[in-house]
Amino acid sequence: MEEYDRIANLVMSLTETDIFKNRRTQSHVDARAFFDYIMRKLKNKTYQSIAKYYHTKGKSADHSTILYRTNLFEEIKKRKPEYETWLNIIKNEIISSKELLIVFDKIKVLKTPDSLEQVKELVDKLSYKEKFYNTLIDKT
Repeated sequence: MEEYDRIANLVMSLTETDIFKNRRTQSHVDARAFFDYIMRKLKNKTYQSIAKYYHTKGKSADHSTILYRTNLFEEIKKRKPEYETWLNIIKNEIISSKELLIVFDKIKVLKTPDSLEQVKELVDKLSYKEKFYNTLIDKT
C-alpha cells in the first residue's frame, strides 16, 4: 500500500484534488483517471487491486470503473495538456528500483575514470529526482 499512497499523494499534490472525496466534479473524475492510469499502465497493478485500494480509503470503486477511467485518460490528456506534463514528471522523476540497481552494478565494476563519471552522473540524477519528488509530496 505504500506505493499506492505515494502515487496518490503525488497525484493529489499535482492536481490539487482529493481523489478519495465523494465528489463527481470533472476535476475529481480527471484526477482519479490520472491515478488509475498511473497505477495500471506505469505500475502494472490490476484493476481489482486499484479498486481495493480505493475501498481502503473509503471510496467505492470496482474494476470496471477503473478500466473506464484508465481508458478515459487519453481523452483527458488532449483536453488538459498539464496532465501530459504531470505524467512525464511522474514517469521520469520517481526513482525506480531498476535505476538503483544500475547504480549498484556500476559501482561494483568501477575500473576506469569514465565508469566513475557515469556513476556520479547517475547519483546526481537520482538525488535530483528524490529532491523533486519530496518537494511535490511536501505540498500535500
